[in-house]
Amino acid sequence: MESFSLLGLADPLAAALVSFGFETPTPVQLEAVPAILSRRDAIIESETGTGKTFAYLAPAFQLVSVLERKGVGEPGVIIASPTQELAVQIGRESERLAKAAGLSITTVVLLGGTTIDRQLVKLKSKPEIVVGTLGRLADLVSLGKLRTSALKVLVLDEADRLFANETEDLAMALLKSAPASATRVLVSATIPERIRKDMRPLLRDPVEICPEGETVLSGNIEHWCFYCDGRKRLDFARRFEAAVHPERCLLFLSMATRVEKAALALAALGLPVGAIHSGMDKETRRVALERFSNGELRYLLTSDLGARGLDIQGITHVLSLDLPDEPTVYTHRAGRTGRAGATGVSIVLADGVEIARASKIATKGGSVFRCKVLEAGEILEPTSEEFFARVANAEQLRMKAKAANVLDRDERRGLGLRRRDEGGYDRGVPAPQSDTNELRKYGRGTGEQGGGGKPRREEGDEGPRTARRPATAPWRTNADVNAAAPHSLLHKKSDLPARPSREPPRRDPRDATRGDRPQGDRQYNDKPRSDRPRGDRPFADRPRSEAPRGERPQGDRSRGNAPRTRAPQSERPSREGSRGDRPHSDRPHSDRPRSDTPAAKRPPRS
Repeated sequence: MESFSLLGLADPLAAALVSFGFETPTPVQLEAVPAILSRRDAIIESETGTGKTFAYLAPAFQLVSVLERKGVGEPGVIIASPTQELAVQIGRESERLAKAAGLSITTVVLLGGTTIDRQLVKLKSKPEIVVGTLGRLADLVSLGKLRTSALKVLVLDEADRLFANETEDLAMALLKSAPASATRVLVSATIPERIRKDMRPLLRDPVEICPEGETVLSGNIEHWCFYCDGRKRLDFARRFEAAVHPERCLLFLSMATRVEKAALALAALGLPVGAIHSGMDKETRRVALERFSNGELRYLLTSDLGARGLDIQGITHVLSLDLPDEPTVYTHRAGRTGRAGATGVSIVLADGVEIARASKIATKGGSVFRCKVLEAGEILEPTSEEFFARVANAEQLRMKAKAANVLDRDERRGLGLRRRDEGGYDRGVPAPQSDTNELRKYGRGTGEQGGGGKPRREEGDEGPRTARRPATAPWRTNADVNAAAPHSLLHKKSDLPARPSREPPRRDPRDATRGDRPQGDRQYNDKPRSDRPRGDRPFADRPRSEAPRGERPQGDRSRGNAPRTRAPQSERPSREGSRGDRPHSDRPHSDRPRSDTPAAKRPPRS
């Protein structure tokens, strides 16, 4: 307690940290606590499991104590995180610290994907500390719902992830929204030089804290490397469970889209496993984490979402089913075990290409991979020469098997083309196999050859064959097949007897009256119209015009000799007569003169 008090922390906070198991300050706490208490901006880079969270939480509590913030209704500390799991974890640690120190400091957690109205209700309680995901905090600040005028400390946890290309704009906007008097703190286990260079102009004389002599990754955590082909890694997890039976193991995959499918496969192999990734909803991820934390599940499969700040006590093993591309990602994965002074094991599965990359990761991270072999249910550690000799032999066998599969595929393709060119069989006849090797090649082996099929047919057996049962006799021609025992599947369709037609016989329309003829049926017999004699054609008794076809008058559709012309006015029937003789005489007649009708008053057409 006295060592924490010497750093400038109040006695309640110092006592709380001692109750959490920190007998003395860690190297990062020795440098970070005095810097934040003096209101200096800081860039903190320290290994996982070294107490970075309390290194900025404890001084932030002291800066926003109730005595200094009495009557202020705006938050004094804002902590941004890249994932919901990390935000919930920081909020939980903040509440635990306030309870242990006996301070009435309220903490609110704001997560993306949650209704904003509920979060606005939480902000009405005037909390001193606000923890949330970067996107939701940036939205609330831009909308004016989260005010930063009274902000004293702004923390960007896992800063390298927050300043990635896809979220850099949001992080910069949140950083610029803080007042000039606020203390800005960037925290991560790995902060690249690019981010340091970009952040220095935005910080006020920042102090860079990179404690030396930290041995968490190289001391508390053992690093194992197994050679394993990519297709056999889920089966390796099953054999690892049988050999080691870890108390609590965290599994990693680089692609989030593969997590759920791989979890189902591992569950089918008998492993008690849960899964979380960024595509799941918040409640599903929370339930899976709780089941893993309380020991109901001993395995948790996750993407690199769980590699950032996930602090679960009792994780003894971390198994990377695939090797990450970036060394920093492996550093965050391995840091999920061996926390708070405990020991753990980080395991990597790699093939021949990935082993070379694993050695670079170990060199850059300051750790050493120990080569291991899982045989007969035991973990063995051969010498480096023996291990790499096994790797070279396994890679050679794998390449030979791959080449054999390609050759076998080409041979099957060439065999099919050759048989097609040779002819001698129909589509309805199954292609027979000539020897046992071809049966095995096509996956149709018999019981005698270990193929698991029915007993092999003999040469003299000429019983009926079906399309699904391959013949074992030598190649036969169509004549031999047709001469064999009769079977419906061995005959062509043209050889089968014709089936009686179920359609009703066609009726000659000429035998019916005009009203009974079918609509649209202009073909009066079975012969085509072009083959019928002229006398059988319809309208054949009408005379044709003797004029050439191009000189026929327009509108002559009757094909008569006289053109269809309009009669002269003098020959037209007179409109005079009785009213009943006129057309449409039943319609009412207007008494107005013809000149007074609406049609007569219309203007003439131009």
